Amino acid sequence: NKKRTYYKSWRVMRISNGEKNTGHTGYDKKQSGVDNCLKFKSVIFDNSYDSSPTRLPLPQVAFCGRSNVGKSSLINAVLSRKIAYISKNPGKTILINTFLVNENFYLVDLPGYGYAKRSKEMRNRWKQTIEEYLQFSNMLFHIFVLIDSRHTPLKSDMEFIKWLKFYNKSFSVVFTKTDKSKQKIIAENIKYLEKEFGKITYFLTSSKQKKGLNRLCEFIFEKINIV
Repeated sequence: NKKRTYYKSWRVMRISNGEKNTGHTGYDKKQSGVDNCLKFKSVIFDNSYDSSPTRLPLPQVAFCGRSNVGKSSLINAVLSRKIAYISKNPGKTILINTFLVNENFYLVDLPGYGYAKRSKEMRNRWKQTIEEYLQFSNMLFHIFVLIDSRHTPLKSDMEFIKWLKFYNKSFSVVFTKTDKSKQKIIAENIKYLEKEFGKITYFLTSSKQKKGLNRLCEFIFEKINIV
């Protein structure tokens, strides 16, 4: 894909205070048992791209977040199969990977941002590739921003969300690794984001305990208008 010389960095974005507030969802301690998204009956690996696939033929939802946020584990948990590669070394996903779900939409796995152990040139190239896809994809219906629930959202997380709001992109926040976090910390992180951005749509998930997956699955189907 042709590079866009006029793309803007996450760092320089500014948002207005007039954004409409959204709702929120998730799970709490009263919910028990294992979540399984039974609607994802057919999932196959589709392709890997080193440039932005902005003209995919079907609707898409994208998963993105900092390196080591647990993105691959969550994708595998949501899809109920080990299809996204999980590495002990963060920053392993360097391409845009697409998975064809039920033969009618794509789940898009974007490279992790904020990984400092790669060269600055490579980090900038990844960022531009991610931005081009998010900004110019013809059928991107929703973006899931993954944030580690154990820690206060980092500067790169905040900049990324500001960028999404600046371009008026449909997104929600997915807190990961909630089995390793305390409810107080999670509540503080939600409050931290809402202080900056107003009410947000968020999900509380645990790939290990398979919590919060049903609601995330239902939300995906709602966003892409598939029954």
